[in-house]
Amino acid sequence: MSVPSDFHGRFEDLKRYIAWSDADDACSEELLRRLEPYFEPIVQDFYDEIRKHRAASRVITGGEKQIKRLQASLRLWLVDTLLAKHDGSYVDRRSKIGQQHVEIGLDQVYVNAAFSRIRGTLNGVLCRQDDLPFEERIALHQSLNRRLDLDLAIMSDAYQTEYQFRQIPVDHARLKQQKHLALLSRDALAGESLDVLYDQAVAHLMETLQGDCAEYLEFHPADSSFRLRSAAGWTGAAIDDVIGLRKPESYYEFVCSYKECIGIIDHDLRTDLDFPPLLREQRVVSSLQVAVRNEGQIYGVIGVHFHNRRQFQASDCDFLVSMANVIANAVHRKGIESQRQQSEHQLRRLIERLPAGAVYVAGGQLQVNQAVESMTGHARAELATLADWEQLTIVEEQERVEESAAKSPEGKIVQSEVRIRRPDGEERIISQLKFRSAIDEIWLLHDITEMEEQRRQQLQAERLAAIGQMITGLAHESRNALQRIQACTEMLELEFQPESQEMKLIGRLQQAQDDLQLLFDEVRNYAAPIVLETKPSDLAVLCRRAWEQTEPQRRCRETTIQIDGMAEVPFQADEFRLVQVFRNLLENSLAATPDPLVVTLLFEKSEDGQVRVTYQDNGPGFDENIAKRMLDPFFTTKTKGSGLGMAIASRIVEAHKGQIQPISQPGCGAKFVMMFLGQD
Repeated sequence: MSVPSDFHGRFEDLKRYIAWSDADDACSEELLRRLEPYFEPIVQDFYDEIRKHRAASRVITGGEKQIKRLQASLRLWLVDTLLAKHDGSYVDRRSKIGQQHVEIGLDQVYVNAAFSRIRGTLNGVLCRQDDLPFEERIALHQSLNRRLDLDLAIMSDAYQTEYQFRQIPVDHARLKQQKHLALLSRDALAGESLDVLYDQAVAHLMETLQGDCAEYLEFHPADSSFRLRSAAGWTGAAIDDVIGLRKPESYYEFVCSYKECIGIIDHDLRTDLDFPPLLREQRVVSSLQVAVRNEGQIYGVIGVHFHNRRQFQASDCDFLVSMANVIANAVHRKGIESQRQQSEHQLRRLIERLPAGAVYVAGGQLQVNQAVESMTGHARAELATLADWEQLTIVEEQERVEESAAKSPEGKIVQSEVRIRRPDGEERIISQLKFRSAIDEIWLLHDITEMEEQRRQQLQAERLAAIGQMITGLAHESRNALQRIQACTEMLELEFQPESQEMKLIGRLQQAQDDLQLLFDEVRNYAAPIVLETKPSDLAVLCRRAWEQTEPQRRCRETTIQIDGMAEVPFQADEFRLVQVFRNLLENSLAATPDPLVVTLLFEKSEDGQVRVTYQDNGPGFDENIAKRMLDPFFTTKTKGSGLGMAIASRIVEAHKGQIQPISQPGCGAKFVMMFLGQD
């Protein structure tokens, strides 16, 4: 009893048909771990059922001892089915089982039924694995069914080949049936739609059994009806017509009560059955029908009918039952697939409606929801990969090093914050919750820009209040000391000649005293709350006023100011404070730029009413590091100064609902851009 070499080629074709992949091999251990605890009751149930069927149990001639041996073999087969490497050795082992079934006289129909019973039980066990995520459970279901499909296909192939080899003469009718069954099985494994499989099954019945009419009826549990889904040879019936009902003592309840084929040789002699009107209208004499089921769940009924009396062979019943099993397995798989697709659709809708941004990452590819598009200003097509996301983020070099050194651990939620730049140039702060598994990542994103800004403002207000309290106390405590210093220096001036060295030292002492008093005043002004007194003003006029106030610093120097853009820039402003802002910028330019100094201001107004002021000089400019710190309090590059000028200017601009941004362009002059929200 040898295994034909073409078995191996057909087996490779079968693997391709059912889309067997490395993922199926990878889940072998998990399937065994989940299912092995249930092998004993499955084996016991299997042989208990065999004892109830005379045709199946007649092949067991060794009594209980043989059953014990067969039970052990079945356990080994279950383990081997889940763990087997699907190579040539595996094909040989399964082929020999099919050949042995022929040798002991076990009809293939019982093998198919046994597979159906075992398949249903194993799938039921997986359905109850509540600790498994839905997607993983579906994957295990699919892989289990593929394994069983491969086993059954090889055994069936070997059985058919061996049986044909032993038949002298060859039973051409049975070969034809097996050929059509194989074609239907192939298409079912290839994933054909149910409607196509129903039509093919009906066509195979008509051709192989030479029937006058055949049909597949689909069962609808909602109203217990059987509806026509596919038919051949029928007159007066349309698809989706109700053909009969499943109710007590009805004909279709009788058909569904049997797991085997129902063969009726003469309808006129079966007065105990109430046949559906359609069968009487078609003048049906003989019928062969079977319920399409999976472990008690009825999917439908498939049958073939004859206008003349017909004697049915065992092979006819086997063929119809096998065809019903193929359809039942296809319906079961399609049901699982439909549930999975429905679940995925519901999950996608849920994620799409989330107010938070949701990102799924697998293999460097991204899937994002609508909230992420709104948050980033980019369409999904522009956020397809991790590289696309990285182009959005603004990360310092040190942060990149730290991020690379501390990858988020698998199975834990890690929270972080990232800064992104939208296409319009606006920067946003995003809170990122990241969950990483071995194969994918899930991100949950929240835009916390406004919250961070409020927190920054609150923190700054608290700091300013603390600074104000400290400086007020310090100035109060120092006033007496400064006054004593002032009195002493004035008395000392009376003791020395105006041009003496001592008078120069006294002058320096008085200057240090004045500088200290100025520092107290600047810090107190910076820390004090800004209360604006606004009125209709012209920004260009305020800029010229600030230029005029710098006249003492510009005396004897070559300086020019150019104001471009709008001739008049109406604005609700606190004139004193905005003049202070422009004067601070001008004084910095005067201090940093050699003659000739050229200052240019450009005033622009957008359609939405925003006012943009661009300040530019022809000095040395500043680098990126200075630009980032320039607005921080107490930061200065001058040898003299408190470092509060630009910080105060920034606070004044923000109080006018605006922002000031230093632009780094070393060697090309200092540049500042001020943006003010539109005003009615």
